[in-house]
Amino acid sequence: MSYTAAITEFRQMLSDTEYHKKSTKKKLIGDINGDNSVFVTYDKRLLEDTVEVFVNDVSVPFDVTDPVQGFLTLKDAPDINSSVTASYYWTWFIDAELITFLNKGAEQVSQNSPDVPDDAYLMIPPGLKSAALKFAANFATQSLIQFMITRRHSEEFLIEEDGNDDTKFSQTIAAMSKLADSYFKEALTLRDDFYKRQGKRNAPAFGIKLGVNRNYGARR
Repeated sequence: MSYTAAITEFRQMLSDTEYHKKSTKKKLIGDINGDNSVFVTYDKRLLEDTVEVFVNDVSVPFDVTDPVQGFLTLKDAPDINSSVTASYYWTWFIDAELITFLNKGAEQVSQNSPDVPDDAYLMIPPGLKSAALKFAANFATQSLIQFMITRRHSEEFLIEEDGNDDTKFSQTIAAMSKLADSYFKEALTLRDDFYKRQGKRNAPAFGIKLGVNRNYGARR
């Protein structure tokens, strides 16, 4: 399996494929003063070819200057009191972040040297890939939870989510935490069942170098 195939499978699990999430005429963040032409989307990791920008509901020319961070530059600065919106598809994670999570998941199930290789997920036995995928989903969901909690207090969130619903937000975080926990439990079961079938103890039968901490998570 290549990382291309693994990422496709991983995105399906996370409901983070190219066309899972769409924003339609969502307001852009930026000064509308007749001079400013740089705006940013509330959602990040844009699918560049799907972006369309509107000023007063009329499509206008623009450039996507940073699809990961959501920066757009309009050809002409909108007039004061204009409505500036955009439609686009977006994802939670870019491919490089998903590969990081997949390799982290591989560390939980299979033997590697103290220096974990960049292609760790591709090196694990087929019987452990489902477990590694579930571990990776746990790491990705935990990272997303932290991102959402941090963004909750950002200026962008306050601009976009006028009249914040604290109860709804708390329910969302609780549901995501429950999902992350279920991924972890499923991963443990899949991993332990594999080693039971191999006649080994219920843990990866290899030495793990203790005291080595690796930082993982989406770079936002």
